[in-house]
Amino acid sequence: MAADTHALFRARVLFLTGKGGVGKTSVAAAVGRLAASQGRRTLVVELDNQHPTLPGVFGKACGYEPVEVEKNLAACNIEWARALEDWVESIVSMRRIVRLIMKNRVVSLFLQVTPGARDLVMLWRVEQLTRHYDTVVVDLPASGNAVAMLSVPLTAERLFAAGPIRRCADALLAMYARADTRLALVAIPEEMVVNETIETVARLREVRGLAVEMILLNRASMPTLTRAETALLAQLEALPGDDQRREVLAAGRWEEGLESAPAEAL
Repeated sequence: MAADTHALFRARVLFLTGKGGVGKTSVAAAVGRLAASQGRRTLVVELDNQHPTLPGVFGKACGYEPVEVEKNLAACNIEWARALEDWVESIVSMRRIVRLIMKNRVVSLFLQVTPGARDLVMLWRVEQLTRHYDTVVVDLPASGNAVAMLSVPLTAERLFAAGPIRRCADALLAMYARADTRLALVAIPEEMVVNETIETVARLREVRGLAVEMILLNRASMPTLTRAETALLAQLEALPGDDQRREVLAAGRWEEGLESAPAEAL
């Protein structure tokens, strides 16, 4: 990824999502590297991934606590159980009592089955981490799950008038509303992916405070054929063909076909 000073890549918090398989984790790592190369203390985050991808990208193990993987660049995987314990400790502030709470089966079960609790706590952890880094790039779940996760603070705001969950929701909505918090989608030049991306943008418009700043088309090369070359292909096609002309024409049409998919996707 070439150096780009676009505000998207200088965000304090950058959420990335997209349909599964589009390479959003690779894009998150690339954006993280770009921010780090510009001298920003940067963190790339996965969310409760049972099979973390970032260790394979950076060649270094990444756990719950951020680990430096390159100069100015750290990575971590926010595990639900650890994040929950930290969140409870932020409320109770006594480690011994926190351990007793976490060992209580009734409390544990309540927290496990409460709708949105997992997403709320993991986003809370993201918000906490933003206080220690210049840029935090968040590799969200695939688009459908990401929309549900990002919507949880709005639901909590409606359900709770006060208390720790409401305070957590307020902090997250304040993070959404910051001028340096941004959201981008990753797509690839395939019709199904493009359609789902458009649908996801429409759904994300309902999340107050967040707007899709950019859609990044991954696995797409820049066009190489000029108008003159495309016209030449048409001329070659109209002429009686020998083996060499047919070979050049086939190669040109193959390249033209490769370039048409990204153009249509864009």
